[in-house]
Amino acid sequence: MDSISLHSGDYVERFKSSPTFRVSRLIPLMDVGPTDRVVDFGCGIGMLLDCLDCFDSYDGVDFSPDFIAVANEKAGDNARFHCADIVDFCKNNQSAFDVATTLDFSEHIDDETFLTIYSAIKDSLVLNGRLYLHTPNLDFFLERAKDIGIIRQFPEHIAVRTAGQHKRLLEKCGFGAIKISTIPHYNILRKIHPLSHLPIVGSFFAARLWIEASVTK
Repeated sequence: MDSISLHSGDYVERFKSSPTFRVSRLIPLMDVGPTDRVVDFGCGIGMLLDCLDCFDSYDGVDFSPDFIAVANEKAGDNARFHCADIVDFCKNNQSAFDVATTLDFSEHIDDETFLTIYSAIKDSLVLNGRLYLHTPNLDFFLERAKDIGIIRQFPEHIAVRTAGQHKRLLEKCGFGAIKISTIPHYNILRKIHPLSHLPIVGSFFAARLWIEASVTK
């Protein structure tokens, strides 16, 4: 099945019924102010726009027509959605944004595509512009079980990575000041996050990665 088919139809319907908590809980972790131009890559149905309350402009980008059709219902004077290839969009919007987000996106692309897309995202940001990335953590015990085939992985998740793997890829893309932390899952599995502070085995209970990176040069 091709990538657009995987991210259309029933997949979109699942997102329409998802609680906004999966994104709203991330807002306190982001530095977004009233003068910031925000671009949301892999925006889906525009859930981030529902949660942001302080920004100058918002642009959501997704390659799925089904996602953009739903998201466009939220468009306004300072909020636009684009059904577009991310790399092409970035080429046409160099140094145009202060903040970029990729929420639950990087696990959908292989390493080669990651380098291409995130290098383009870097070029779309101004100097000192900020990238926020949220993704599953490969070190989490359920993701490890999926990785070795004990549990079935989502077909859309072709490249769940560790914190170290993300850091190395982002550095290759030219990002600096990379900060990585772990945060709880957005579903019932968040209850086990306190176990992530245990010595030696803690990483197996850290479900999600939260990554901040900047354009430093």
